[in-house]
Amino acid sequence: RMKGENPFTLTFGQKPVEFISRTDQIGKIINTFDMENPSNMVYMIAGVRGSGKTVSLAVIGDHYNAKEDWIVLRLSVDMDLISGAVSELNRILKIRGIDLGININIGIAEIAFNKERDTLDKETMLRDILEKVKEQGKKVLFIIDEIINNQYVKLFVSNFQIYITKNYPVYLVMAGLYDNISNLQNEKSLTFLYRAPKIFLEPLSIPAMTTSYRTVFGLPPKEAASMARLTKGYPFAFQVLGYLTWNHEGDYEAVIDEYEQYLSEFVYDKIWSELSQKDRIVARGIAEVDGGKIKDIRERLGMETNEFNPYRKRLIKKGILSGEMRGYVYFTLPLFDEYVIDNS
Repeated sequence: RMKGENPFTLTFGQKPVEFISRTDQIGKIINTFDMENPSNMVYMIAGVRGSGKTVSLAVIGDHYNAKEDWIVLRLSVDMDLISGAVSELNRILKIRGIDLGININIGIAEIAFNKERDTLDKETMLRDILEKVKEQGKKVLFIIDEIINNQYVKLFVSNFQIYITKNYPVYLVMAGLYDNISNLQNEKSLTFLYRAPKIFLEPLSIPAMTTSYRTVFGLPPKEAASMARLTKGYPFAFQVLGYLTWNHEGDYEAVIDEYEQYLSEFVYDKIWSELSQKDRIVARGIAEVDGGKIKDIRERLGMETNEFNPYRKRLIKKGILSGEMRGYVYFTLPLFDEYVIDNS
C-alpha cells in the first residue's frame, strides 16, 4: 500500500492536501478587492458541480481572514441572510474584542423567531453595525455558496445594493451553478447583479495535474500525463482518480471502471437529471458522433443550425460542453460521452 494518508479527497468542498490552485482566476477577485478604490465589490463564481466553487470560496475566505482589517462572513442561503449576517457579525466582533458601542444582543433572539415584523429592525440593525464597522476602518466580506434565487437571497442582494450606494466597506462573493446565477441575475429588482463580473471556473491545468500525479505516485512523465488527461482538467475527477489510484498502489489503469462509477454516482446522475428531454437527445447526438463536428451532429439529429444552436449554447452555459473550436463541440467532463450513451 502507499504510505501515509491519502492526499486526495472524495468530499465535495473540502480542501484536499493535493490541491491545484486557480491562482489567476481567484487572484483576479483578490486583486480587485485589495485595491484602494475597487472597480467591483461583487463577484460571482459559476461552474458545474465538482468544479471547485466551494474550495475557491474557501481560498478567498482564508486570504481575508488572515488580515486584521477584514471580517469574513460565510452565510447560508437556507436561512434569513440578514439576521444571519447580524448574529455572525456580532459573534466575530465579540471574539475579536471589538466593541462597536451599540447593543446588538438585544433583539437578535426575537428577530430570529419573528420573521415578518422584524424585517425592518434587522435591516436597520445591520446598517448600524456596518456604519460602525466603517468608522473603525474595517471591511466586511460576505461569502455565499450554492446560491439560489429564493426570498432570502433576493432580500439580501437588494439590501447589498443599498450598502454600496451608502459607501459601506462591503464586498460580496457568491458561487453557484450557472443556471442559478442566471435566474438571480434575471430578477427585475436586481439589475445591478448584471454588471457584476462572473468568473467561470475553467478546467485545471493538465501540466499541473501531471506534476501532482508524478510526484505523489512516482510515475514516469508519460504515464502521469495520460493519467492527468483522463480527468480533462475537471477538479472532482482529479481528486477521484487520485484517491482510487492511491488505494490501488498507484496503478491508475486498474481503477478506471471504479472511477467512471464514482463520477456517475456523485455528479453525472445529478447533472443528467437536471437536463430537459430535448437537451438529453442533443447530448446523445453529440456523444454518438466521433470527432465532435457540429455539421455531423446536426445531420445525425436531423436538426437545422438555428434549431441546434440554442441547445449548444445552453449546454455550454451549463459547463458540460465546450465550443471553443469553431465548428466543433466536445464534452468538458471526462467519460461523459460514455455516460450519456449508457443512460439515454
